[in-house]
Amino acid sequence: MPHVTLLNPKMPLISVVSPVFNESGCIQEFYAEVSAALSLITEAWQIVLVDDGSRDDSWKQIRALAEKDARVTGVRFSRNFGHHIAITAGLDHCDGDWVVTMDSDLQDPPDAIPLLLTKAREGFDVVVALREARKHHLIKRLLSRAFYAVYRNLTGTRIDPRVGVFRIMSRRVVDSLKEMRESGRFFVGMVEWVGFRQSTLSVEQRVRYAGETKYPLGKQILLAADAILSFSESPLKFVAYTGLVMSVISVGYGLYIVGRALAGRIIVLGYASLAAAIFFTGGLTVFTVGIVGLYVGRIFRQVQGRPLYIVAERTTVTSDQPLL
Repeated sequence: MPHVTLLNPKMPLISVVSPVFNESGCIQEFYAEVSAALSLITEAWQIVLVDDGSRDDSWKQIRALAEKDARVTGVRFSRNFGHHIAITAGLDHCDGDWVVTMDSDLQDPPDAIPLLLTKAREGFDVVVALREARKHHLIKRLLSRAFYAVYRNLTGTRIDPRVGVFRIMSRRVVDSLKEMRESGRFFVGMVEWVGFRQSTLSVEQRVRYAGETKYPLGKQILLAADAILSFSESPLKFVAYTGLVMSVISVGYGLYIVGRALAGRIIVLGYASLAAAIFFTGGLTVFTVGIVGLYVGRIFRQVQGRPLYIVAERTTVTSDQPLL
């Protein structure tokens, strides 16, 4: 692929942002493959590695890479803040006219980066990699499809189940994302929400280079719930409509009981049905309060105004990047 001309000589043409959490077995190979792919485009590139509270020697390796190559920027959190917040921090600290987001486990193939850029330069602000031949186990793939089906129905946003964080974005998309500082982060939904011209490119996913997945089933479920609550009011509407239906049914049933009583047709008291009704309505009430509580909790976290993340250390400091 031929070299391309810088859009802004004062900034790297392309930045790669990648969160890192206990990926010491992948970092060196990740740097080697990504730098090789970027060098096919231009020598003016940047890699931003965000250490999301790793407990292994990931930060030591990131710092060593930054000392060896000034185009590597390392950011270390004070603790684990989460995958999507780590991506946010990377966007806050990158400088490229084009920005690639990808995981550091090398399941996303770095050699697809030049292809993403070529597609983007056809007139797109976002090009999303569609993961073909996914290497995840069957249950995870089925759960992913189920989540996106529910997400689509509740939010009205259609997202392909093959979509992950691997994509390339223009600077104006990144700047728009940086203005979104809500505490509930769902990166894929946020990119979809900002709009601009978007396209896709199919890439073949690889097996993880080393280590184990950092997204067990429990975390996936929590992320799915957080994503739906971040982009949809449908759960609130559901409980409101359910309450309305229950009220109508209760009134109708009450009138029915009164009619039977006036007609002298009630012979045996319905203790069992009464107990069942109490348990049902009680459970429904708790469920409704729980849904409302989730939204109230999100509002509470947002109005606290706490930073999304805290930086404990970084390898380079630029004057225009925030500390938090």
